[in-house]
Amino acid sequence: MRLPALFQFRVLKEAVTALISGPFTSKFPYEEHVPAERFRGKAEYQDEYCVGCGACAVVCPAEAMDVKDSIENRTRELTYHADHCIFCGQCQANCITEKGIILTHKFDLACFSLADCAESITKTLVVCQGCGEVVGTREHIKWVAGKLGPLAFSNPTLFLSSLKNIDLLDEVETLERGEISRADRLDILCPRCRREVV
Repeated sequence: MRLPALFQFRVLKEAVTALISGPFTSKFPYEEHVPAERFRGKAEYQDEYCVGCGACAVVCPAEAMDVKDSIENRTRELTYHADHCIFCGQCQANCITEKGIILTHKFDLACFSLADCAESITKTLVVCQGCGEVVGTREHIKWVAGKLGPLAFSNPTLFLSSLKNIDLLDEVETLERGEISRADRLDILCPRCRREVV
């Protein structure tokens, strides 16, 4: 015959130990809880390392990240929605700079409205001088040029972006599609316009 749980030695030992040494759980609301080292909490953009490529939004299975381009304002806004996040870590694992977005140890994410659960950063867009389409963000193009080193001089868009004396934020005239010629090959162009020029 099996004894009730109260009379089993293991359960009785745990009950007495808990009475003497106190509870096993942390006193979270009253004391700060320190999670384990590999704990995956809230994701946060690191503005100095994020290049605005949008890879985090592409790989997010919960669609917790949005990328919105505004060609008129020349801005790209990356938004993280903590209320949709499943803390899988795909954004951090697939970040091209490896530091652009990281999972922190923050776990107390209660908020009063959906707007409070969203955080965003803004990056500057570079647009094609031929058709006006998005080429990428300024930081992303500079990061690619830095990774390629001297090989960046094989692509005019990359080496123009890496030169210090050219400001990519200047307003440029968007040409009509029929006006692109061989003389425009040293402009900042998207891949489609680059093919037409070459």
